[in-house]
Amino acid sequence: MDNPIDPRVDIGHVHLKVADLERALAFYHGVLGFAVTQRMGDTAAFLSAGGYHHHIALNTWESAGGHAPPPGSTGLYHLAIRYPDRAVLADALRRLDRAGVPLDGAADHGVSEALYLRDPDGNGVELYWDRPRADWPRASDGSLNMVTERLNLARLRAEGAAPSSEPAPDASADTPATGASSSENGDLRGKLIELRGKLLHLHKVLLDDARAAYEMDRGSVGSVGNLLQLVINDPWFAWLHALSGLIVRIDEAVGREGGPIRVDGTALTDQVEQLLTASEEGEGFPRRYFEALQRQPVVVLAHADVRRALKAMRS
Repeated sequence: MDNPIDPRVDIGHVHLKVADLERALAFYHGVLGFAVTQRMGDTAAFLSAGGYHHHIALNTWESAGGHAPPPGSTGLYHLAIRYPDRAVLADALRRLDRAGVPLDGAADHGVSEALYLRDPDGNGVELYWDRPRADWPRASDGSLNMVTERLNLARLRAEGAAPSSEPAPDASADTPATGASSSENGDLRGKLIELRGKLLHLHKVLLDDARAAYEMDRGSVGSVGNLLQLVINDPWFAWLHALSGLIVRIDEAVGREGGPIRVDGTALTDQVEQLLTASEEGEGFPRRYFEALQRQPVVVLAHADVRRALKAMRS
């Protein structure tokens, strides 16, 4: 090539047409953890990692209520999100696990390790990390020799907690965001872990109840994989995303053992209590939660367990 592209050029962002902005945000923000840098009402949002203006943009300008392109169509095969190291990719896998997002596949390509999945609009998504260039496999002539081999997901899940990608903090940053001592920090961590467990159980019994109601109205869900796709994509289950989002926030707050807890425990407790306020009026989570409490004693028991954990948070 006589005039190759400047080697500093890279791909700055991807802009996706989506059918439902809130549903897309529940995935890219709520599950993967990208921060929302700007939002344009209910039609568009811009998200990034590390304070960049945006790595991912979402809009419904031409696609509100639309459908994914059928098989055999041209268009986006997948977007790829590169993680800085294996530990951070492992954290992404654990986020997917917690949210019940299934994988389409996982592979070791020699140069990288990758997870393949689909977002709520059916777009292919690759999450991966690159091995150091010196470790890339090469043929005898020096060219790349990429492969596709099985990736051991159990080993990836076992990778240590992801190190912070933020700049090294100053000495004051070693103190938890709550301003608590190390012993108080440990006590708060224990209470948050207890609250998380109770919320996970509540989420499970609510999901079981929602599935039963769905099957009475629309027929059998079938496999666990089908259920997971419905939880992500079907408006019937969308009200549960608020609860799973709070669980993810607790996971992020707890972080590594011995590290600072970057959350205001009182504010988080208030958010949980506000969400779990059932109401016979209106729509969304309060109404659906009220109905579940009326139908299922197991939901009432799970609610009581969460209330006790919240009381411990305030003590």
